[in-house]
Amino acid sequence: MKRVIKYLVIICFTFLLFGCSVKNDNSITIGRNRDFDFKVLIAFDRDLLSALTKLNVLEEGNNIEDYVSSNVKDGYLDGFEKKQYSDSEYVGNIYSYSVKNIDDISSDEKVVVHFNEEDNYDRLVDQKLFTKNNEIYSADFVYSLDNKENYENVNFINTFTVNLPTSVIASNADKITNNGKTLIWNIYNGQTKEIKFTFAFNNYKSYISLLSIMFDILIITIFIIAKHKRFI
Repeated sequence: MKRVIKYLVIICFTFLLFGCSVKNDNSITIGRNRDFDFKVLIAFDRDLLSALTKLNVLEEGNNIEDYVSSNVKDGYLDGFEKKQYSDSEYVGNIYSYSVKNIDDISSDEKVVVHFNEEDNYDRLVDQKLFTKNNEIYSADFVYSLDNKENYENVNFINTFTVNLPTSVIASNADKITNNGKTLIWNIYNGQTKEIKFTFAFNNYKSYISLLSIMFDILIITIFIIAKHKRFI
């Protein structure tokens, strides 16, 4: 009898959660003045919260934002400014971290940063996030959602967006828009994904293209002069 009740509870739980979602939006913006802003939105949709209330997982009148914090591993975001977030669909928290100069969070040694990894609660505010080499900045992030088995019946929406001041030099982004300045990665439940990109505040691609054109013009000019001298 207990086993039957257990299965019924699982069936009801699955049915109530079907179509519900958890949103986790990560956004990094780097300005031309080398300023750095990192925002993380973690929110449950209102249907999910309603389902949790019906299942007595969340008591009526409880602080929803506190519930979100207690059930989402956000220890690596300690030191971020946390504010409550709500819209017509979602309720949760938004975390913000700003640095005036990206050089303060850059290192000339190789940097690999782990986000949301199992048993890894190193605060991002205490870490270097970029590798800097000759005015070229590289990011090597590892983002893990392989510990989200508790949300296997929930649509876990996770995006990582990077807004750059110039066109990206290299990247493994799933989508690149805005003339190479906006990079987007989609990360799915149960997945660990590498997020890599390289950029510079001076658009090196433009310089390379300009040098290439100048080199072509120089070669053509030399060829014309040499040919002209042959006929003198």
